[in-house]
Amino acid sequence: MKYYFPSSNGISCFNGKTLSTAVIGLDGGKKVVSDKTKNKIIYFNWIMFRGIQYFFCGLIALFSAFNISYNMLNLEESKLSKTISQKFYISARYFFILISIALSFLICYLVLGVFPAKLSFVVLGNSLNFRLRAFIIALFKVFLFYLILLVLRFLPSMQYFYKFNGACARNFNITKQKEVENIKFNWHRPLNFLNFFVFTLLFSIFMVSLVAININWWANLLVNLAIVVLSMGFCYEFLFFLEKYPKLSRICIITSWFISIKPNITQEEIAKVAGLESEISKGEKLSVSEDGMIALSAVYTEMQTKLESKERYEKSDVDWIIATVLNKNRAEIKLIHSITNKQYREIMSATERRAKGEPLSNIFGFVDFYGLRFDINKKVLSPRVETEQLVEEAIKIIVSNKFKDVCDLCTGSGAIGVSIAKNTNARVTAIDISKSALIVAMNNAKKHNVKIDFVESDLFKGLKKSRKFDIIISNPPYIESKEIEKLDEEVKKYDPRLALDGGEDGLDFYRKITQDACRRLNKNGILMFEIGSKQGSSVRKIMKENGFGETKVLKDYEKRERIIYGKIGT
Repeated sequence: MKYYFPSSNGISCFNGKTLSTAVIGLDGGKKVVSDKTKNKIIYFNWIMFRGIQYFFCGLIALFSAFNISYNMLNLEESKLSKTISQKFYISARYFFILISIALSFLICYLVLGVFPAKLSFVVLGNSLNFRLRAFIIALFKVFLFYLILLVLRFLPSMQYFYKFNGACARNFNITKQKEVENIKFNWHRPLNFLNFFVFTLLFSIFMVSLVAININWWANLLVNLAIVVLSMGFCYEFLFFLEKYPKLSRICIITSWFISIKPNITQEEIAKVAGLESEISKGEKLSVSEDGMIALSAVYTEMQTKLESKERYEKSDVDWIIATVLNKNRAEIKLIHSITNKQYREIMSATERRAKGEPLSNIFGFVDFYGLRFDINKKVLSPRVETEQLVEEAIKIIVSNKFKDVCDLCTGSGAIGVSIAKNTNARVTAIDISKSALIVAMNNAKKHNVKIDFVESDLFKGLKKSRKFDIIISNPPYIESKEIEKLDEEVKKYDPRLALDGGEDGLDFYRKITQDACRRLNKNGILMFEIGSKQGSSVRKIMKENGFGETKVLKDYEKRERIIYGKIGT
């Protein structure tokens, strides 16, 4: 469970035994540090008792966030600070914190304690019932408390702090409710620590004033302390209940409005950086923003923000961009904590292009497919992940049936043919109508050291009439002509139309290929297609009409129809 705590210029994230802090530096850049921590925030998840832990451990965490973030700025100590440190043998920062706490308690005692009590006797006299008087005083103290919060909310320095708190709230989700992301004001969260703290204080003030115990000073003190401690537990459980129901959680705005303000993009990124760094470092002591290096967690969140703004965020895309620029595989980048400014610029340049809709395969000129790397360009369709399943099924059939002759029809980049040639002993013939596509496919075959017969042909027309195969595999164009303009920008703009347009109903190539395939297959030969998600029944009908039996439709990993194959003459 991650717990976020704001400071005046950054955010700390407590994640198990890891404490990571991200701040906005004086130069506007993001700085990140990570270390082990003994403060788990909540040690024992017991009802009522966990609220007491959250209150006190949260206060320690809040002060830690201020302390660490201040140290990260490397500010030069003033003469006054040095004098205080030498005279009192304590850091000037801690000295001012202690003074601030003492003054806060004194002001609260006078404004919320002595002043309301004295004023009540002046205004109300002795005529009112004791309990009614206590209730009025309690309401008056609540009003004064709100007044103090209101004044603080409009102080510029506090607004900046409250925006960081809003970023904390947006990333804090103790009940893991997905609906939270859809809440309009999701920077107002019940169990965000600052909201819990203020809510508990407000409730405690009201209850202590309402009970108004008057025995003797030490008995009064003990009873009031007990009320405060019980309030911690009760408030936590009440707010925890609200967390479970996103719509009900809006009730917390009665306190959250004063201490949580909608964050800007940079402040949201800081929260994400702190959270991500706590996952990456896993308690390892790190300072990943020194000597001109940039924290990878900061780069990751900046990429995420940029891609999300264009509704193009995919975690796999981010990993691929980083891994490609750093020349690492995706597993290796998990061990990297920082990058150079040059690497940062290359990564963000690729991210900008991706945000505009350009496919990663076009940006880098290659795509990883079935464990191999294929060069591609605008002349060929970039092979998709779904097609890997077509290759996987084809290899199983080829190996189990000991097929020797394979045809990759509409080969494009050669991804299907090369992958099969690399993983079987079959002879592969790759056919395409596009000479430009065949050049790309030939280069990929040479790159992976496989021998393939390449034929420039409109389907089977360029082959000898006697040429037959054990299995014909094809990923033909299958998009309906009218639907092409509705496709995502990265498909219709960067993939060749020749590789997409399947005619008026998207089935033109299935008809043409199937009609000729029955004469191009050996006995018990198999015809195998990749299909669109709603084309299974239509292609099956076409295959049956042309003598193919035992047809089988397979679904992809997203549970959509993706592959169909059948045997000739059955």
